[in-house]
Formats: sequence, C-alpha cells, structure tokens
Amino acid sequence: MSRYFYARANTEDAESQTEDLTKVEDLWFSTDIIVIRAEKKIFRVLSSILGAKSSVFRDMFAFPQPHDMEMEKMDGLLVVRLQDKAEDVEAFLRAIYDSNYFMPSPAPVHMKDLLAVLRLSHKYDVPYLHRRALQHLITDGWYRGTYQLDEHETKHVTYMDVNSPIDALSVALAAAEVNAQWLLPYTYYRAGTFPALKLSEAPFMEGEVRDCAVKALVAHTYLARGALRMSSHLTEQSPLICFYRETCNVSRNDSLHAVWEGLSIRNTNHPLRHLNVALRNLEEENRMCSDCLRNAKYKQHQATTKFWDGLPEIFGLPPWEQLHTMKRAAMGED
Repeated sequence: MSRYFYARANTEDAESQTEDLTKVEDLWFSTDIIVIRAEKKIFRVLSSILGAKSSVFRDMFAFPQPHDMEMEKMDGLLVVRLQDKAEDVEAFLRAIYDSNYFMPSPAPVHMKDLLAVLRLSHKYDVPYLHRRALQHLITDGWYRGTYQLDEHETKHVTYMDVNSPIDALSVALAAAEVNAQWLLPYTYYRAGTFPALKLSEAPFMEGEVRDCAVKALVAHTYLARGALRMSSHLTEQSPLICFYRETCNVSRNDSLHAVWEGLSIRNTNHPLRHLNVALRNLEEENRMCSDCLRNAKYKQHQATTKFWDGLPEIFGLPPWEQLHTMKRAAMGED
C-alpha cells in the first residue's frame, strides 16, 4: 500500500477547504520560469527559487520593466543575460538548484567550481553559499590564525594542481575580488613557495592573474629572507657550561642542514614547514640537552613570530588582528 496520500478534488467544498489552509509564504514559489544566458550557454530555471536565494535577483525580478522596452525572449520566456563566464554561472546555478552539487566542507570540490561559487555568491548576494565557499578555503588551509602548521597541513579536499601556482594565484585573485583580505597573506605565502622561475612564466605574467603573480614573487623573496632569519639561531654554538656541548652543536648543525636541504635541493620555498620539521626532528632524535632544546624553541618562536607578523604588511594589508576580525565577521562568528 502506498504511504503517500493525495487530496481528492471536491468541487462542492473546495472553497471552504481553501479558507482553512495557511499559505507558508517563503515556501510558496511561483511558477515563473526564465532563461539565463551567459556567453553561449543558456539555463532554464525557476525565478522564484533564484529570487529566494539571491537579493540581487529578487530585486531584479521585482523591478517593473518599461512597457515600451522590448524584452529578449526565448520560447516565450524572458531571457536574462549575465556578463559572467558561462562555466562560472553553471557552477553557481547548480549550487543553488542541486543540493548535492556544492556540499559543505569537507566534502570534495573542484577548485574552479569553488572559486566560481565564491565570486558569484558574493556578486549576487547569496550569503549561505558565500560562507560555504569561504569555509572550503579555510578547511583547505588558505587561511591561518597563527604561524603554527599542523601535521595535516598538506592534506586538501579540493581538487587542485599541486605542481603549479595557478590555483594559489586564482585563490588570491578571487579573494581580492570578494574583499576577503584575510585570505590573502597566507595565500600569497603559498604561491611564493613555488620557484621564482615558474612564477615568472608567461601564463602567469599575462591577463588578470599578473598582479597576483607579481605579489607572489614578492612573497617568494620575503620567504627566502625569512628562512635565513628564522634559522639563524641554528648557527649558534651551545654555551661552554653545557655538559653535552659537542652533541648539541652537531644536532643543531644537522637541523640547519635539513632546513637548507628542504629549501634548495627540494626546490621548495616553504620555511615554516621546513623549520617546523627541523625542530620536531630535534625533539624526536633526543640528541640535544633539554636546556639547549628549550633555548632553540624560544629563539625560533621569536624569529617566526616576527616573520609572521610582518607578512600582511608586505602586501599592503592591515595587521593580523584586523584581518582576524574581518574573518570572524565574514563567517558570522562575532
């Protein structure tokens, strides 16, 4: 037996039944169908659902059109032309109309779709989708509250090209477009971890990502100098009063070698990661006395804090405290 029940038509008491019903306004959609066109792609959708999600489209549909204005139509339906990329509009509309398409983090998503939803949810004012897109970027590590890197720092749920700076530059471009300044410092840091020659390649020195590539090169230089400053304490010798002076000095030199191996031989410019690994190795190998290890941790913390605090400034951004406040406001955490 079917578990679903359907109301049968009864012409005699139809009016009295209608009077007893309460219409739930925000779940009572009109049947108006429109065609959205972006470049060479067209989409046929319910305008009422789009208007319910987006204040921009809601106002657009509510605004009366002049009677003498000839409106573009297709199959008798109003055509709304958007000046956005077709692939971006497709991802944006799928995120609105298909609840399984753009799931909350940590569900996997392709980077191009993520950034499309980020940009258009901001442009057309769809707050819940915008926060969802931002949370994906936070989960993927594009934002950091401190310089500390956790052990899962390199694991991402977004499908991206880890061998090219294009995704990092695209995130920076989109973050700037939606005024998410709090994403920019570490995003530029990540872009700056790529070799300078790769950042200088033609695809990145042309078009809309050019300014981001230039800032990534600035970050690359800052990271290289920061690596020198943050690892300088490893060149110091243990004090004469250290009972394990020779062993501690050897451990310190081995750690310095590991840092520079990571920066040069592996061709990656990620000083925070390499210094983090070097310090962890000092602890795990247990070859340095407790006093020297404590002193090494303290000096590295001082140098790394100074490096981290100076990161926003080189891009002309507000200090971290203001950026963290912006992030909390954007995510509705205040």
